[in-house]
Parts: sequence; C-alpha cells; structure tokens
Amino acid sequence: MGHAGNGYPDAPVELDESTRVELPWRGIESVIGDLVDANGDPFGASPRGMVHHLVGRFARTGLVPVLGFEYEAWVFEAAGDGARRACPGRLAPPGAVAAVMSEFARRTSSIGHPLDTVRCDGGAGYVEFSISPAPALRAADGAARARQCLTELCAEHGLVASFMAKPYGDREGAGGHVHASLERNGVNVFADQDGLTAVGACFVAGLVDSLPELTLMFNPHVNSFKRIDPQQWVPTRASWGYDDRRTACRVVTSPQALARVEHRRGGADANPYVSGAAVLAGGIWGIERGARLPPPRSSDRRTVPASLAEAIAEFEESLLIDDLLPRRFAEVFTATRRSELARYEAWLSTHITEFEFQRHLSFR
Repeated sequence: MGHAGNGYPDAPVELDESTRVELPWRGIESVIGDLVDANGDPFGASPRGMVHHLVGRFARTGLVPVLGFEYEAWVFEAAGDGARRACPGRLAPPGAVAAVMSEFARRTSSIGHPLDTVRCDGGAGYVEFSISPAPALRAADGAARARQCLTELCAEHGLVASFMAKPYGDREGAGGHVHASLERNGVNVFADQDGLTAVGACFVAGLVDSLPELTLMFNPHVNSFKRIDPQQWVPTRASWGYDDRRTACRVVTSPQALARVEHRRGGADANPYVSGAAVLAGGIWGIERGARLPPPRSSDRRTVPASLAEAIAEFEESLLIDDLLPRRFAEVFTATRRSELARYEAWLSTHITEFEFQRHLSFR
C-alpha cells in the first residue's frame, strides 16, 4: 500500500474479465480489477477481495450467498458556478428526478444489473432503488456500478447525486440495506414452509451477534450516526424479527423462493463491498459455530455503537475480526476511520456551532 514512507509506488491490477461490459451511452467498455501485490497475490486490504474470500468460506459448506442491495439517495441541483458545495443545494424537482431514474433503470439493466424497484415519490430529490439479487460478489459489483452510474447520469443532466446518510437534520436519512439469502444447488435454502431453516437461523443469529462489533462497516462516517433513529426505523439494538422493520435484521420467509433477511442498519454512505462483507462475515460466523437465534425482538439484546468513536472501539476490541476478516483490511480500515474521526474533531475544535451561539452569545 502506498504511503509517504515508500514513495507511493504503483500497484498492479488484475482485471476480472467476467465483469467486462459495454457502456453504450459512453462508447467504451468497463471492467473491474483487483489490486494484487508484487507476487500477484490478492491485496489484503481490498474490500472486493474480502467479499471473494468470504464467498469461499461459504463454498466450503456447500452454500452460495446471494445479496441484493437497496439504496436511498439524494439528487440536488448543481451549483451554477460549478463549485463544490459545502452544504446541500436545492433538491431537484420531481419531474427532473423521474426522467433521470427512468434512464438509470435502462442503463443498469443494459449492463446486467437490473433494478427490482425504483421510487422517486418521497418528495423532491429523494430516490429509492433496489438492485436484483445475485451471487454475493456479482451483487456487490452491481451495487458499485449502479452508484457510479447514477452519479454520472445526474452530472449529465446538471444534477448532483449524493449517498450522504443524513444531509438534513429534520428529515429522514438515506439507508443502504443489504438483503441476503442462501442457495444450495440453485435452490433457496434460507427458509421452508415452517419458517427459517436451521442454516437460515444460524445465519441470522450470526448477524445479530456480530452487529455491535461490525457496526463500523455499516456506519463508517461521523455523519452516518446522525441517521440512527428508531422513529425512522433505524435500529439501535442488535435485534431481529419476522417482517419487522423496527429491527436490525428483518426476516422475510414468504414466498419461500424469495426468503431472505434484510439487514437494515447500514447507511447509503457505506461502501457496498464493505457492507456486503459485513453481512457475509456475520452470517458465516453464525453458520460455522451453530449460533442460536434468540427470540424475535428480545428486550435484552445488546445496544449498537451510537457514534463513530464507539464503533471504532468495538471493531478494534472484537475477538471476531481476526477470524472473520483479513488482518490487513482490518488494520487499514481502522486507520482510515480513526483519521476520519480525528479530522472531524480537529474541525469541530476550531469552528463555533450555531448551537453555541444560541446558547452562549447573550450570556451576561
């Protein structure tokens, strides 16, 4: 990894030809590559490599994890002078957003990642979309491509797409939920006619048990935690329930072919490879250990970190990380999150907030 001590050398990239697609609206092809070291081995801090690694652990159990990503996002009108905004601009009008989202659906379908749903009826500039589920690595690739596609498409129309978790204090935030199921020989084995299967229950138990330690992967920024609000169906406890949007892990068992768990803690600001890997890591941890699923909405479930500082501490102190994640990823990810927090605290220490003015300026 490049840094000041080694002079920021180039890093080799190995192309994954299975991801090559044509982008007809740009007249070029797109292919996803993986960073490798000088020996051609996978780069340990790569989020995409981590997803690939975890898929391999599922393969040893005969299972194929299937993921589906669901996002909420904001569409703003661009600044007239082309300057980068330090605060949200005016939200784009519904008509302009609807036109963009129609073209967005056409483009994602043309590159093999069709959308299951698209909504732009949540008010000006607020959009929702879900990408059709696929095997985990392909699903994460599709999520990354869809986000880039929306960003570029909005720019073509003089708009700005944002996946910021909470740009407005008095409005809902933007979520980045991950739906997960399990297949064996092409058949969904997450649930049967009686509800969760044994392997499905272990998978969900692993998600619940690991959530406090892995919160950093779902909520990686200072702003991420301003979205957390049970009144907006963003959970503060490691919980699960059947078709219950108040919980962190919403289990849907009907119809059986679409049985899945929806992990609802993540924000739209989370990297899809990282949030997807967090779901895979928690799930395989539960399966390999035969984790027991507590009753739905158990009142004694652990609380989830409420700030970036708490999430970093839980992640660093976790006994799960060494087993679940490549050590190099854990080291680099923690370092970047500590840098993010330090930059925010340094900024906050030199800026006087509106709250301080309102509370203290008129003191005698």
